[in-house]
Amino acid sequence: MPGEDTLSQSGTLAELQRALNRVQGVERVRVVGDDSPTEIHVIAAGRKPSRQFVRDIESLAAAEFGIQIDHRIVSIVQVETPPTGQAGRPSIERVGVGRRNNSEWVEVTLLWPDGERTSGTGAAGTSREARARGAAAAVLECLDAKLSEKRSTLEIDNVSLHSVSSSTEWVLVHTTFYEEGASTPLLGSARVVDDVATAAALALLNAVNRKLLRA
Repeated sequence: MPGEDTLSQSGTLAELQRALNRVQGVERVRVVGDDSPTEIHVIAAGRKPSRQFVRDIESLAAAEFGIQIDHRIVSIVQVETPPTGQAGRPSIERVGVGRRNNSEWVEVTLLWPDGERTSGTGAAGTSREARARGAAAAVLECLDAKLSEKRSTLEIDNVSLHSVSSSTEWVLVHTTFYEEGASTPLLGSARVVDDVATAAALALLNAVNRKLLRA
């Protein structure tokens, strides 16, 4: 069954684990124990209070299996899920720099909340500024399909590097977001930690993330 993580358990505990996966809001359950549960780990989604999940688990275990659960053995981790009908914010899975046909390129892969991955490339040039622009262009290519679904487009107006101090540098990405005949200027920023390509990719996502969350 999807979301199920069956360990070497007694038949009753395996059945309990399967049953707990049916509790509303529960994404995944792991029941630890031999003859009786010693640990119950739950990943849940939604805004229901953790104590309500615990009460639901206690009630189900008692009603269906006659097992009394000590609330102290139940751990709940709640994760946020994007609202229905919204794409959600992607995260950067990979930023790579390589050479193709004697030219440098930046390749970016984004991971979306539904597990989908989108990739894009951008010409990097030889300077740090060009590498930042290439990374922003690669992210834009990653976003193209999602933006098309929303009948929206995005243009990158400027990518620039700014030194705040001798040891601190930021990438600023100015963009224009077009939707329903209107245009909205957006600005995103990210501190350079590892390299300018990663910072530029983060800066562009910071600029457009709120738009991506809109239905």
